[in-house]
Amino acid sequence: MFRRSFVLGAAVVGLAAVSAFADILTLNSVSDNTMWQNATGGISNGAGDSMFVGTNDLGIIRRALVRFDTSAIPAGSVVTAVQVKLYMSRTTAPTNSVTIHRALAMWGEGTSNAQGGEGGGSVATTNDATWTHRLHPLFPWSTSGGDFVASPSATLSVGGIATYTWSSTQLVADVQGWIDTPGTNFGWILKGDETQPHTAKRFNARESGVAVPQLIITFTPGAASGACCLPDTSCQVLSPTACASAGGTYQGTGVPCGQNTCVGAIGACCMPDGSCSVQTQADCTNQGGVYRGNGSTCTAGLCPVSLTPFVDALPLPGVAQPIQGQPGGAATYDVPILRVHQQLHRDLPPTVVYGYYGQYPGPTIEATRGLPVNVTYRNELRDDQGNFLTDHDLDVETCMHGPAERGTAPATVTHLHGGRVDSISDGQPELTQLPGQSSPVYVYPNNQDPATIWYHDHALGTTRLNVYMGLAGFYLIRDAQEQALGLPSGAYEVPLAIQDRSFAADGSLRYPTMGQGDDHYFGDTMLVNGKVWPLMEVRRGKYRFRMLNGCNSRTLTLALSNGQPMWRIGTEGGLLAAPVEVTSMTISPGERADMVIDFGPLEPGTEVLLVNSAPAPFPGTPGVGVIPNVMKFVVQEETGSLNPLPQTLRTITPIPEGSAARTRTFMLERMNHPCMGFMWTINGLMWDDITEFPRFNDVEIWSFVNNSGVVHPMHIHLVQFQVLDTQACTIVNGVVTPVGPRVPPLPEEAGWKDTVRAMPFQVTRVIARFDGFGGTYPYHCHILEHEDHEMMRQFRVTCWVDIIGQPRDTIKPYNGTASFFADATGAGTLTYEWRKGTQVLTNGVTPHGSTISGATTFNLRITSLRPEDAGGYRCIVRDQCGPLSSRTATLTVFPTCDPDFNDDGNSDQDDVAYLVNAIAGGANPNNRDLDFNRDGNVDQDDVAALVNVVAGGGCP
Repeated sequence: MFRRSFVLGAAVVGLAAVSAFADILTLNSVSDNTMWQNATGGISNGAGDSMFVGTNDLGIIRRALVRFDTSAIPAGSVVTAVQVKLYMSRTTAPTNSVTIHRALAMWGEGTSNAQGGEGGGSVATTNDATWTHRLHPLFPWSTSGGDFVASPSATLSVGGIATYTWSSTQLVADVQGWIDTPGTNFGWILKGDETQPHTAKRFNARESGVAVPQLIITFTPGAASGACCLPDTSCQVLSPTACASAGGTYQGTGVPCGQNTCVGAIGACCMPDGSCSVQTQADCTNQGGVYRGNGSTCTAGLCPVSLTPFVDALPLPGVAQPIQGQPGGAATYDVPILRVHQQLHRDLPPTVVYGYYGQYPGPTIEATRGLPVNVTYRNELRDDQGNFLTDHDLDVETCMHGPAERGTAPATVTHLHGGRVDSISDGQPELTQLPGQSSPVYVYPNNQDPATIWYHDHALGTTRLNVYMGLAGFYLIRDAQEQALGLPSGAYEVPLAIQDRSFAADGSLRYPTMGQGDDHYFGDTMLVNGKVWPLMEVRRGKYRFRMLNGCNSRTLTLALSNGQPMWRIGTEGGLLAAPVEVTSMTISPGERADMVIDFGPLEPGTEVLLVNSAPAPFPGTPGVGVIPNVMKFVVQEETGSLNPLPQTLRTITPIPEGSAARTRTFMLERMNHPCMGFMWTINGLMWDDITEFPRFNDVEIWSFVNNSGVVHPMHIHLVQFQVLDTQACTIVNGVVTPVGPRVPPLPEEAGWKDTVRAMPFQVTRVIARFDGFGGTYPYHCHILEHEDHEMMRQFRVTCWVDIIGQPRDTIKPYNGTASFFADATGAGTLTYEWRKGTQVLTNGVTPHGSTISGATTFNLRITSLRPEDAGGYRCIVRDQCGPLSSRTATLTVFPTCDPDFNDDGNSDQDDVAYLVNAIAGGANPNNRDLDFNRDGNVDQDDVAALVNVVAGGGCP
């Protein structure tokens, strides 16, 4: 058979072959890299001239990756032979085997470029393949060292400097699979001898320009095929039939796909209003649009809406009004959660949002230290016709924990972030309310220092959606001591809730369905108090800005555009010991910063921007993903607050590290998930895995070890903590090795906090006293996409009371007796409250005929069981420090019958006589249920059913 040979480099995108010929195709690699098994897993050589395999003299293992573009071979072709050629350019090791393994996941080649002989590698850059990540720093391998088929596709002994060629039937199968299913072409991973040091081999990479890696494929072309120009102007080698089915134009058999094969290039054109259409670049430019490239298509989220900044005045959240009491005092609030249309920018149509009291953000709840506040939240989310919503306005992923159990309706539950409250009032993520339902009465005692805290939704699996839709608001605690400091107040005290969002042209919020690999979401506009890039007119004087990072994923580094200083006076837990002068300040999602800015020295008419410089994701690459502008201040002629800033604010007593009863370590990392594709975990455990049981009033140190390339702002419910220090570390096979000194927190972070930034490959230590209440509380990452993707667990403060004997699941017959025990210990008087689901049980006969006793003791008994008694039972045990809930035990009631009516141990005609007499109005000394067949009536049918059982028949 006649053969033709072709040599294709990386720039050639296709080749068509006539079916009458057998062809040999030589391909140069399109990507190659090396992974180093070092301590951090962060070394690569994407742009270097060399690749390495084997183990060096220091015992460090290296593996090479190489990939070839096989799309030039027409679909349907049959591969008959494959050769992989590599030039080995340097070694001092003896001859050893180098194996080739088919890779199972896509990997990357970044800009890392090692120096000298390149044997030490270079620090990985974005999208580099490393020992731990296939795409650094966000997407890890499922197994360190790469995902690949364990059995080699080919093996060859490699000795001195020379060109080596691997070939095998398995290499043929690998390439055939890539041609048949192009999406599986992830290339190969090369391994040397990894059993001992001094086995290293260096091969030329494609960047060397000489003796580059090559793949030689011998194949028999399939059916006649050629270049096909598809509607998006891309080119594929297809058969005429396949081309027509795809809506393309067939260019002729044997015609290859070249750079200019498909003329008349068109692509997606983004208009300023966010709309999109496919047209030529010239037409797009003439209409003021932005051309997104030849062959691009209009996909969701491609075209951001262009909005003019600084045209809307900064709105100020109103003060929530209680139904009893006064704002700032002991009060009771009834808070509806409503779906409303709210205009978020002058040029946008009204946007559908969810809001507390129907406002985004919700109104501020004013509180005073020591004066309790009671709140009930009502889920009143309805559609435009007034019907309760059955589906969320954003896409809900039902494979997530939470929606998997309750579906796609917009369930809500509200958490007071930073509040020191009992566990029942904490807004437990599982205890959600569907539209039409209300929360229990939450009790906020306000027994804590004055602080800027906030309330927001916390529904398991949909927190990111509900907060993105608008469910957040400020909660400010004050006291007389703080008010006596003379800090800016009234019109000069301004809350700033900073959030990023994206919009469609119709004003609706854009948020994607979270796909595999999506673990952040960053908007393209910045909102403050619900307005896009607002404007605030300020007087010449000091302002107190209570800043909240309410973003889902975005970290903020805030500064003033004129470079002037600001003073940080408080963190999440309240005031610092003294003001700290800063020129910039970083806060991650969930963190707050109490700031004072003095506009007094500025001339009237001066415009100053509040700007952001933090990359997204954080810490990321400088300049990448940044929304630079936040809002604008315009200085007016009038003077404002001129009080001097106090030199001291409050006393902060450090918690002695030596007082800690124990230290706990939490590994933060990403893992695979069979449904979601990935999940973020804490110690590799899930929500229901409770392994932390702090004792009431104990001090503990919690160490967060960030084994990833992105920040994790870790939030602990119930407590305020102090940051001890951070320390760089290396992590190899789960073993954490500190590197360098422990670094104390910056002065502006040296206060009470409830959320801390755990930075990549660092150990972050915090110390807290677990007092106030007992019970179960969450701790989690406050990147809401991470929180919803399983980076949230629970701890239980065991307090003085501890449930040492949990109620057990039980199976009992109809008309039988079930008992549940909650064996508890503790100081003082313990009280017990048994519940079935959310229903508080009381002693007595139930509506369906069973009898409850012991509902307020450690031993609950249910006699004369009925099917309606089946379900979950738990006990709430209380002592001086609050409630603690037992596990939920399940009662199963199975149908049975007891024909021994006279209790003489026999089932016979005497029992029939007993039943006949009782039905006729005679005595029933054994207090038996006469409805033997359980049809709701006591009659001769019950006698007939009993006669059948006595005669040997089955129960009715």
